[in-house]
Amino acid sequence: MREETEKTIEAAKGLLQDLVVVVSLVRTLTDSFGSASDLYRKLKRKAGAKDSDDEDDKFHIQIPSRRRRRDSMFGSGKSKGDYSDSEEELIFTSSSQIRAEYERGYRKLGEPFARGDVTTHTQLQSQIIKLQQTVLNIQQDLLLSTYLAPSSSHSHLVRLIQATRTTRAASIASLNMQYQRMLPPLPSPLPPRGSDPPLKVPGAFPQPDHPRPPSRPPLRHKKRMSSSSSSSSNESEEKVVKILPVPGPESKPEKVVKILPVPGPKPKPIPPPQAPPPSSRYSTRLFCIYAKDLQLNPRLHLANAYKSGGNGRCPFCRTHITIQPGKAWEIVVDGCSRKVGQGFVEIASRTFRIRNRFIVKCHRDTGGFACVLCARFKESDTVCRGIGSLMDHLWREHTSEELERDVDIVEISKDAC
Repeated sequence: MREETEKTIEAAKGLLQDLVVVVSLVRTLTDSFGSASDLYRKLKRKAGAKDSDDEDDKFHIQIPSRRRRRDSMFGSGKSKGDYSDSEEELIFTSSSQIRAEYERGYRKLGEPFARGDVTTHTQLQSQIIKLQQTVLNIQQDLLLSTYLAPSSSHSHLVRLIQATRTTRAASIASLNMQYQRMLPPLPSPLPPRGSDPPLKVPGAFPQPDHPRPPSRPPLRHKKRMSSSSSSSSNESEEKVVKILPVPGPESKPEKVVKILPVPGPKPKPIPPPQAPPPSSRYSTRLFCIYAKDLQLNPRLHLANAYKSGGNGRCPFCRTHITIQPGKAWEIVVDGCSRKVGQGFVEIASRTFRIRNRFIVKCHRDTGGFACVLCARFKESDTVCRGIGSLMDHLWREHTSEELERDVDIVEISKDAC
């Protein structure tokens, strides 16, 4: 009897392990965020900080309409229907952001992403337990307390908001890391361009195709010296007598008339090669050292200077980058095309969200920004003065396939092809 019971327990454990997949954990996580939203409304009503009209406006969740291309798409301002960076946005949009991150990986990887791996299972389960425990503790305090002061409601709100923010950030990071682990390997980037050949000095002689053999030194005639101790062979040699002509009267040299050609225009002298101006220590470097570290290590987080309350300066080059923590840029690019009917073709649009980490890893230590995608996929580099021009360059010069290759560019919506 005991053996049968143990077998039943082991079978149940295996079944539970098969059922624990990412899609079920995401569903449980969104339900937990729903419970947190209900508790948030209850605490707001208890606090009584604003009148009923303000509460109705605050608790009303507006679903943003489909993003469309517009002239102000690269601006940092939002329309009246969009959320601001406030408590309501944190509480009521956490579920949609988790689902959007999951759907992005599911569209790209399919069923393997829906199953997930052990690491993601453990991380999501831990976040679900922490959030549910916080919600239960706050509800228990509400049930046991006979009188709830506004100060205690405020402390409960702070605890709930902190737990929701931590759970949302950790869950999105967990799904993103699973997406990076399961993503197929990237193609090898273009080889670095070789250095230019050395400049030849103007006027230099070309090298001959067949070098001439070295000329032999002229033979030196040895002087014949007569001595009393010379051999018999030297004595038998005949002496050479050289007859000089009789000098005649000196004649005046004839004048030679040379006919010179008509002088043409004088050629302009070739200026000597000038030495290049001394370059600064940053002229040969496209990106900042800290930006290069962010490119090489996708798991490296931004420095505290770019978080809320930071000064926005690079820890290496001290260049100031004007970004807002919690904000992101969105661009809409053309995707696939489809036939509508009667010979018309409709181009589907894809919306991408550019994170602040992408902007930081594009900055230069001399000021301005250089496009990371051009450095990886293009033959030439692109340098922009500001963030707006960098976003405009991404929208105009890069395709949706190149944008989705970067870990800091997230696709949030896509029209069906």
